[in-house]
Amino acid sequence: MVNSLLLPLCSLLISNYMRIYNIFYCLILTIISFTNLFSQNNFSGWVFDHEGNALVGATLQWRDSLSVGTVSDAEGHFEIPRIDSSVGKILIIRHVGYAQVEVEVFPYEDHLRLIVEADAVMETVEIKSTKRDAFTSTLNPINMENLSACELKRAACCSLAESFENNATVNVSHSDAVTGAREIEMLGLRGIYMQMLVENRPTLNRLGRAYGLEYIPGSWIESIQVSKGASTIRNGVQGITGQINTEIYKPHKMDPFYINLYAGHIGRFELNTNLAYKLNKQWATALLLHSNYYQGNLDHNHDMFLDVPQKQQLNGLWRLFHSSDELHLEFNVQALMDNRFGGQTAKLFEKQNHALPARLYEIKNDTRRLEAFGKLGYMGFENPLQSVALVWSFTVHDQQGKFGDRLYNALQKSGYANLIFQSPLSIDKKHNINAGVNYQLDDFTESFTDVNTSRLEQQSSLFAEYDFNHVFNADKGQSIGFILGMRGDWLQTANFQKIIPSPRFNFKYNFNENLILRASGGRGMRMPNLLIENMRYMPGSRNFIVSEVLQPEIAWNYGLNMAWNFLLGPREGSLTLDAYRTDFENQLISDVDISADEVHFYNLKGQSFSNSFLISWTQDIIKGLELRLAYKFNDVRATMNDSLRLQTFAPQHRGLLALHYVTPNKGWQFNANAQLTGPQRLPALTGTTTDLPDYRQTATAPAFVLFNAQATKYFKNGFDLYIGVENLGNYTQKAPILGFDNPFGNNPGGRAFDATAVFAPIMGAMGYAGIRYSFKPKGKEIHTEEKHKHSNGEEINIRTSARCGMCKTYIEEALEKTEGVYHAELDLKTKIVEVHYDAKKTNPDALRLVISNTGYHADDLMRNEAAHNALPECCQLN
Repeated sequence: MVNSLLLPLCSLLISNYMRIYNIFYCLILTIISFTNLFSQNNFSGWVFDHEGNALVGATLQWRDSLSVGTVSDAEGHFEIPRIDSSVGKILIIRHVGYAQVEVEVFPYEDHLRLIVEADAVMETVEIKSTKRDAFTSTLNPINMENLSACELKRAACCSLAESFENNATVNVSHSDAVTGAREIEMLGLRGIYMQMLVENRPTLNRLGRAYGLEYIPGSWIESIQVSKGASTIRNGVQGITGQINTEIYKPHKMDPFYINLYAGHIGRFELNTNLAYKLNKQWATALLLHSNYYQGNLDHNHDMFLDVPQKQQLNGLWRLFHSSDELHLEFNVQALMDNRFGGQTAKLFEKQNHALPARLYEIKNDTRRLEAFGKLGYMGFENPLQSVALVWSFTVHDQQGKFGDRLYNALQKSGYANLIFQSPLSIDKKHNINAGVNYQLDDFTESFTDVNTSRLEQQSSLFAEYDFNHVFNADKGQSIGFILGMRGDWLQTANFQKIIPSPRFNFKYNFNENLILRASGGRGMRMPNLLIENMRYMPGSRNFIVSEVLQPEIAWNYGLNMAWNFLLGPREGSLTLDAYRTDFENQLISDVDISADEVHFYNLKGQSFSNSFLISWTQDIIKGLELRLAYKFNDVRATMNDSLRLQTFAPQHRGLLALHYVTPNKGWQFNANAQLTGPQRLPALTGTTTDLPDYRQTATAPAFVLFNAQATKYFKNGFDLYIGVENLGNYTQKAPILGFDNPFGNNPGGRAFDATAVFAPIMGAMGYAGIRYSFKPKGKEIHTEEKHKHSNGEEINIRTSARCGMCKTYIEEALEKTEGVYHAELDLKTKIVEVHYDAKKTNPDALRLVISNTGYHADDLMRNEAAHNALPECCQLN
């Protein structure tokens, strides 16, 4: 039924592409024109009583012009013409049973939510942008989604691989039926075309690709930034479709003790412990530990292969930070041991009363990884906005695999260094530049059966990036900004030396504070990793055929994005529209259509492209209830054996419905989502297929929907309890492994063994439960009026009510956007924010007011409650 609906829709979209494009273009212009017209001439808002009930019939007038007025409607909504947009004006509100209240409305405020308390005190909050657990900034020229730690708590999020269940941009799936490896997809293309970063340092992009998403535990993650399309060049141009940057908790911002225990009903256990200690004002250290264990023998489809691979992982990260006015130092060491076992076991045959075969088909993968990395930054220039930083890392990754009789052996030794200088080019901060040099060395020893890809790769780079931002109408929130970058990479291997230039451009225009249009374009380049990136074909009978010397993959990416934050009645909402195209100059083609027993690798000869369209809507339904709806259409094609075909394992349709509810007292949180995966092309089969499920006969996977749900209970003593179910509908793929009774090919006339055509879960519904505890000591008393001379101004400490990493982000960003502020740094351990500012342009009272209007207490100045209620739920638990 789903196929019958989706496939005609796809054909209709393609055949009417230009017509749809014109309608879409006109629709955007209409929305923009309407929004500009509305914001230029009127001021609007809502009036409620202290219990949240709409005040009907409230009279609103400007004090300076009583002839200009209006009355609130049945929903408490009002709309009144402005009498002046250059200075603040007093709005008078009257209602029967309440004393007259006066509120000052500033030029930059377009909408206000007004609450009349029982004692007739009016509280206000300016609604500039929606502060959600996942949000897209309306200030950044780069189309970047920010996922906070609060967003990650909507699911179990045991690792980075499980952090995108409620995200419409990034999709995660298993790549085969026996290894348990996970793969991500963005803009229609495989995750190998995204650059993985940890604290803006490239990592997990080479041998770490297969299981790397599980090398970053969820308990370590402070936030995630997903950049779509051609993003910044400072960290490399390997991200053809974008970048995923993961920020890990910093020692000086962490709670001193945190523990997370997880247990799944199938016997999966995890333990996460974070320890942090602040040695003194400048030095802090932390130890982050993770372990997981699963040794079950589950085989629900009775094919004598484990549905879930057994695994053991020990993972630790030690961090040492130093921070002062002039110097920032980070030193980190991560060590990991990861053992996995899949395939057949003797216990499976015993449990199902089957005779034990002469040989068991075993899948083994043992990984040992050691990584040292850090940063050294100097900020002691006369201009406090200038800085220079060195980002470095050294990695040793040893991975040994076994797939029946076939062996995979790999050893990677890598060194990386990136020297970056950044500086404003003007005193008004409108013009800024980043420039630097970069070097990457990778020494690989790698082989699978008779294919040897051992090599030495060197990449030397020069880059420069200029960004410009200008607000040309502060009253209407109109501004423009762009980032222009150029990077040159000199690639050196035993087979070739090439210099590859990569220009990139990002542009944004704010029609007002809530509506932004972005455009981006640029070139990306990466070296393919033939074996590790095609591990999904190793557990099977396919032979690897390499036809020629592989060249770098090069592609251009172009994109448009519109983000609109709005009010639907009194409730906040946001709408995002994305349209991206990727065109390959060269690509490594993995051709599985030539033969069912082979996979051929060769350089692209012809066209290869991806078109991706996304529409995403997030809406507050009632207080505490958020709805997220998204639909994505992907058209991914490549020339294979002289024929332009749909790419395998690339669903054309994806959808998401997510509900998030937090009770009024913030004590409970409930989350549920449904993820639609549309049809996708599978490798074609030869010979008789009448004994196989329909999808294998047509080589097209059916559409399916997965359901997930979780409930979380928050206690005031630092404890959280959570319980949930993954794959609530118990959907599983039929016959995921072909020829399971003939894995070694010993049965004459038997079907060839193939475990690679996986498009859906192998395991059904999985329940889990967990407990989190965080110890939060009381901060030391600090005399907040104490000021210290700064080389370029004054310094003050202000006590706040911040709670988490997102609180830190909101407060620091709000302060640093304030005129006259050089720098703001919040210590979550003490909840003190240290602000460096120009005393001629601002003062302590004004800085406290900025913090209050962000939703937090600032010394004795109480927080703006309405602003506080607009914060993400985890930021409100204070």
